[in-house]
Amino acid sequence: MSKTSETIKIMIAEDQGLIRHSLASLLSAVDDFEIVGLAADGEEVLQQLETVKPDVILMDVKMPKMNGIEVTKAIDGKLPWVKVIALSMFDHPVYIKEMLKNGAKGFISKNCSTEELCEAIRMVNSGAQYFCKTISSIVFHDFTQTFSENGSSAIHSLTPREIDVIKMLASGETTKGVANALFISNKTVERHKSNLLRKLQVRNTAQLIKLAVEKGILID
Repeated sequence: MSKTSETIKIMIAEDQGLIRHSLASLLSAVDDFEIVGLAADGEEVLQQLETVKPDVILMDVKMPKMNGIEVTKAIDGKLPWVKVIALSMFDHPVYIKEMLKNGAKGFISKNCSTEELCEAIRMVNSGAQYFCKTISSIVFHDFTQTFSENGSSAIHSLTPREIDVIKMLASGETTKGVANALFISNKTVERHKSNLLRKLQVRNTAQLIKLAVEKGILID
């Protein structure tokens, strides 16, 4: 089937050639995906972005010359409409936090399924954030642990339903998706989100998710 104007243009940044080309082969077979760039290191990503215009970049966190965090920060500053999804075996909360802090819209483990990877690309391209199931679990665990370590009472003021909403938002669900999964109305979901923003003193959903992985530890 030929590609259409609705095709999502993808760049793959991965220093391991076998993984890079395997991903390209896998994703190029999907009707609404088009591979427009392959890069083996961070500097090559920025060089290609001078001529190639991807919608989404799958960005390995650990790369030579410039790592994924540094490249994502540069892209967010110069080309903020290009959406970055971190792709990594390193799923420590610090890596997740640093990629989000510097502009990534999602985080995918290299152990995720093909279906999850395709879903992540489509959701991030549409403007949502996405964490695969493995990363979502890490995000929420670190979120609750961080509050505990800080001695904050904010987490204890959250209701079980609000915690459900946080989990689903962190996994990339939209308001409609949360409503359908929890059997509540869109309006009720929005009310829960407003309560969460007020209780945790953040301005929007993106900040809420960033707070969920914030530990104050920087990667050298």
